[in-house]
Amino acid sequence: MKKLMIIASLMMLFSCKKEEQITESKPLTTDSLKVETDSMNVGTSETLNQINLETFGFPAEVNGCSCYFSKNKEDFDQEKYIYIDDYGNNAYLKIDGKTVKIKMKEGDFDPDNFSKVIKNEEISVTIQGKKVNELEEVMMFEGTMTVENKNGEKTITPIYGECGC
Repeated sequence: MKKLMIIASLMMLFSCKKEEQITESKPLTTDSLKVETDSMNVGTSETLNQINLETFGFPAEVNGCSCYFSKNKEDFDQEKYIYIDDYGNNAYLKIDGKTVKIKMKEGDFDPDNFSKVIKNEEISVTIQGKKVNELEEVMMFEGTMTVENKNGEKTITPIYGECGC
């Protein structure tokens, strides 16, 4: 049994050495992968992703009709939201550990081309999305959310969520 273990160990040692020698003698080849630059991020990369959006649960003030969004479907299913509003009074985000409450002005709501812009003295939030599904009183949306502060720092993130009663 010991001889078998020694032979197997030597075979693995020599096979690794042989592989290493082959690798060293081969010329370096390049991959044909092509990297394309997203035109939306050109020239603005230093101003993106500087605002730290955090996930949070429903604020006690929000009950009834509301919109709530996560970064993706998995976070949404786990109730990890990055944006919640109560259909026209207040919107909530969590930035750097602090819950931010922004007063809203009730406006038109077009569910096919979902668009909202809300702001206060410190923060501006722009949400753009499209309806991807509709159930009785609930509409599911996918899109993007841009959060910008008064210093010009900005974060753009994908969103997935719903609005309904």
